[in-house]
Amino acid sequence: MSRSQLLLLILILLIGLIFRTYQIVERFEFAHDGDLYSWIVKDIVINGHFRLIGQETSAPGIFIGALFYYLITPFFLLTNMDPVGAIIPVTILGMLTIVSYYFVFSKLFNIKIGLIAAFLYAVLLSNIGSDRWIVPTNPTNLWAIWYFYIIINLARGNFNVLPLLGILIGLIWHIHIALIPTLAAVPIATLVSKKLPTLAQVTKFAVALFVSSLPLLAFEIKHNFQQTLSVFQNFGQHQQGAAEGLYKFQVVWAVIGKNINALLFAPKSLPVAQYIFLIILLFTPAILVMQKKILSVKEIIPLYAWILGIIIFFTLSSSPISEYYFSNIGVIVLALVSICLYLLLKSSTIGRRLVFLLLIVILLKNGYFLLTQQYYNKGYVERKAAVDYIVKDAKLRNFPCFSINYITSVGENVGFRYFFFLKNAHIAVPGRGSPVYSIVIPDEYAYKEVKAKFGHIGVIPPTDTPAKELMMDACSGANTNLTDPMFGYVE
Repeated sequence: MSRSQLLLLILILLIGLIFRTYQIVERFEFAHDGDLYSWIVKDIVINGHFRLIGQETSAPGIFIGALFYYLITPFFLLTNMDPVGAIIPVTILGMLTIVSYYFVFSKLFNIKIGLIAAFLYAVLLSNIGSDRWIVPTNPTNLWAIWYFYIIINLARGNFNVLPLLGILIGLIWHIHIALIPTLAAVPIATLVSKKLPTLAQVTKFAVALFVSSLPLLAFEIKHNFQQTLSVFQNFGQHQQGAAEGLYKFQVVWAVIGKNINALLFAPKSLPVAQYIFLIILLFTPAILVMQKKILSVKEIIPLYAWILGIIIFFTLSSSPISEYYFSNIGVIVLALVSICLYLLLKSSTIGRRLVFLLLIVILLKNGYFLLTQQYYNKGYVERKAAVDYIVKDAKLRNFPCFSINYITSVGENVGFRYFFFLKNAHIAVPGRGSPVYSIVIPDEYAYKEVKAKFGHIGVIPPTDTPAKELMMDACSGANTNLTDPMFGYVE
């Protein structure tokens, strides 16, 4: 690596860091997922609960592993249990992903392709959004780039990467089981290599897989293989209202096309039918890079098996479709695009100028959008401020407890519970004599009654003070903030 290439990589990392941290606190989304991971961290730190699992997924009986929650726990401690600390580890993961794109593509192809891929990953808005999203699925892109590295190496007959494959398979449970169908690429890559791993290589793979899967194995043995059974039950049972058959295939295909469109062109989309666009984007560059012998046929085949495995799995699965199930395909798209840009770069002086111009346009376009994006202010800052106001107002008025009423649409009455916990607030059951504070989202729902506004969150304080006897009786019950169930949370 030359000095100029090193400086270019440092510049790419700096740009990536700016894109991932610009107004990160002000735009910090904090809703149900925030309450959930914060509550789990509270369970680990304050309750002293050694957890093998994190939250329950949308598929009944299936959980996410606890790794993400242990990853963010030290940073909660660093910020005195404030969830803003979770921003730090996810930002680090995002930067590691940029470095990984450079390293993987440099090793598999060449340094120039590595730099192009790292730049694209650093500045494309879809990647920036996923790197700023604080959820257990956040490491998906980091997982995917190293899985890509493994698949290409397997296709080339290099089985020294098998221990890393064992670790990545073990990590699937901690990220999202939607990554399981990508494993269809492993046997295909091994088959096209026309080689077999040695016994020592297979043994190292088995050991790595076993060690990385220990939390899952321990939980399954302790709970009679509950999750294993649930996976088969969820796969075989049709959920009412869920798509099936050919229509389900069309839905899967459309979502993949939408993801790829967003990956390359967000926040805008090309006015091209997504089905046609997807076919062109997945096959035309592949043919080109094979002709130029950067990727061989035997390396391309497992990548298509990767995509096909996902399409087949989710077409047959009874689970509802979510866009992030297919985000791992992005690494394949970026690989093809980066290689095509490299081929154009080295083709001629005009080609080199076109590539530089295109990359500058992408940088400026995405930078402009990031700076001018209209953010709907109802996240971490606003929710925390609303809770602070309620707690302070209740203290000034000598309320021993209070109740919370939500005036909002379904699913918006979340993201406050952990902040009330941090303030040690006693939340009572409404309607039993406790003073009631109403939280309004958006504040326009009751703008005449709202007395305090925090972004688009409004608060309506109690209009009268209940009799002291009524309040004491209402406050004698349990603190519902601590006892009410939380969707997805188990101990």
